[in-house]
Amino acid sequence: MRTVIRNCKLYFGGKIVENCFLVIDAPLISDFGVDHSSRLAHDVELDAKGRLLLPGLIDPHVHLRDQQLSYKEDFWSGTASAVLGGVTSVIDMPNNVPPTATPSDLVERMRLAKDRILANVGFTCKPSADHSLNSELVKCGAMAFKMFAYEHMDRGELDLSFVEGVLESLSRLDRILMLHCNVKTRFSEVLELVRNKRAFKLCKIEKELAERVLAVAKKYGSRIHICHVTCPRTVELANGYKGLVRVTLEVAIHHLFLDYSALDSLGPMAHVDPPLRSRSTARRLLDMLKRRMIDAVASDHAPHAVFEKEGEDPKPGFPNLQLMTPLLMTQVKRGRLDLGLVVDRASAKPAQVFGLRGRGAIVKGYYADLIEVDLKRKLKVRSEILMSKAKYTPFEGMTLAGVPVRTYVNGVCVNDDYSIVGRGGEGVVLTPG
Repeated sequence: MRTVIRNCKLYFGGKIVENCFLVIDAPLISDFGVDHSSRLAHDVELDAKGRLLLPGLIDPHVHLRDQQLSYKEDFWSGTASAVLGGVTSVIDMPNNVPPTATPSDLVERMRLAKDRILANVGFTCKPSADHSLNSELVKCGAMAFKMFAYEHMDRGELDLSFVEGVLESLSRLDRILMLHCNVKTRFSEVLELVRNKRAFKLCKIEKELAERVLAVAKKYGSRIHICHVTCPRTVELANGYKGLVRVTLEVAIHHLFLDYSALDSLGPMAHVDPPLRSRSTARRLLDMLKRRMIDAVASDHAPHAVFEKEGEDPKPGFPNLQLMTPLLMTQVKRGRLDLGLVVDRASAKPAQVFGLRGRGAIVKGYYADLIEVDLKRKLKVRSEILMSKAKYTPFEGMTLAGVPVRTYVNGVCVNDDYSIVGRGGEGVVLTPG
């Protein structure tokens, strides 16, 4: 299938170039440039109506659920949320039921996803200190490994012998350890810390856990990716290790644009792990992103059933995938973020970090993972518009600008006029390289 997109704007060489075209020979980009109205052979010709054509976002931190948690989310609803949000590739976390921890678990998860995903999906696994098990997981296609620090702690102390075994193994396999360096906190505990102005204690824990793992990683030359960083001191610490350790960081979209005042207005619907921080902390994280001290922006899409967000011990997390592009482009329109930064840290850099060759940029021969963004179109955020099974959002009521009105995955249009037209199976299971 040969598709020609005409009358689009492209971001190229640090500026927006108008009156452009792009040719897709599915699944790849075969040509693009300034349109001189010459005839281009095609099966389908589309008019972008002057909209901005960008590489699709790559989200390195998503919980797609499915299997025994399909009542929260499944592969179709999660990736439908992604493509409506301008996200064409995601990396799925392993804390599912069953957890993605053995080769058979991983192969089964890939099998179930294959014909149902609208976006490309890479799968992470829980790591082991057993090198042979990690090696088998890599052979089966593990994108990376994810360690939840709190699962390997006793009385506040991290099991460094386990960490050392994992990092020694993964360094031999040249695979990333994604690090969740936070402790679990109940909603009531977060409220108490915030009201007593003691929330800084959680930042201190995040930094200390990151420092312990980075010190071991330095010994083995390991690759570390710190998930959903929330504290400026952790960012400074990790940047100080660059050159000594192959370390990268991501920040979640809600830690940039929300703060813990949302806990008063939204209650448990704003409860997330790690918790929201202060307004000044959110501003500092945004500044660090602008200074390129943070490598990627993530959704940490973590849907739960509404009833699980209620009661005495509500589950942490909320669905974010569908709002990724509008949230970022709203900040571009307001002058708080540069378009080049968004393209780099939400597309190009995540592709580089996780070895997704041929994705994350508009280049001849790259996969046609693209979004047409209407900068004039506004989106009123309401829970009922979400494709996710989790019908709630801490961004409820906000008006955003910059809607991805078309999304192409591997050259196939799966979102047209902000409506799902894909059937599932347009996305592929990703493996590094």
